[in-house]
Amino acid sequence: MKIFILVAIISCAFAEDIFSQNEFLPIDASSIIPVSEFPGFWEGTEFPKAFYTPNPRAPRIVGGTEAPANSHPYQLALHVTRLAGTGLCGGSILSATSVLTAAHCIGGTTTTLVIAGAHNRNIVEATQQRRTVLPENYRVHPLFNPSNFNNNIAVLFGLQAFDFNVNVQPTRLPTAFANELFVTEVATATGWGRTTVTGLESAVLRRSTNAVITNAACSSIYGPSIVPATVLCTETLAGLGAQGACHGDDGGVLSVPRAGDTRPIQIGVTSYYAAAGCVIGYPIGYTRVTSFLTWLQANM
Repeated sequence: MKIFILVAIISCAFAEDIFSQNEFLPIDASSIIPVSEFPGFWEGTEFPKAFYTPNPRAPRIVGGTEAPANSHPYQLALHVTRLAGTGLCGGSILSATSVLTAAHCIGGTTTTLVIAGAHNRNIVEATQQRRTVLPENYRVHPLFNPSNFNNNIAVLFGLQAFDFNVNVQPTRLPTAFANELFVTEVATATGWGRTTVTGLESAVLRRSTNAVITNAACSSIYGPSIVPATVLCTETLAGLGAQGACHGDDGGVLSVPRAGDTRPIQIGVTSYYAAAGCVIGYPIGYTRVTSFLTWLQANM
């Protein structure tokens, strides 16, 4: 028994050492695709087929602009490893040892590489802090429905603590605004997702500006089963051109400012979009963070 325990301890230490070495190896961006582009990802869901069939007439996916370096210190890049390859998602820092993301990002994964403090996620920047998370440290919401993405929220916990500084900060939860719907507010989505159908995901962090719309308006497009009260939606602002979250931005942050506060509050976790073009006129769906504050507090 003592020998078995000793071997187990040595094996764990060896695995941790390998992970710590691999976390800062160069990243081959060409081998990483958005999670939502894995074969069969949309099949079997309640989303109308027209929304996830590629549309060659709408080559623009994300749009938006490059964010100033480290202007969103709560934003994370997640490289999630599956048997089929490595996928890209976003996330945010909940606490020094926990991360918020979408449940569909981590389903079926063997490891998740969390990159904090990044502007260019494809290189090793001095500002970056990287952590490898195993499935035993995933907490997926117990009511997550992969068919319609209801309750699409998850926490990665038990991470080696982040060293908070100007480049790495926790997200600000909307605890003081739990009863707000945020309709008509101008929100900012951030991520490293694709900017064109045929191009690679963005190396640098980008952001887009969109308006929060009513659930009734969003439901008229997707249907009530996909837009329950625990979801909020955004659409493109008039005059700004097509822009918004899309492939590779899943799990990332939707935030709104509050007067007198230097940090915005996170009101959404990027959940779904019309993958046929993302910004060709369909809303973008987010997990409504205010609906899960109690669950998050219990699991972070």
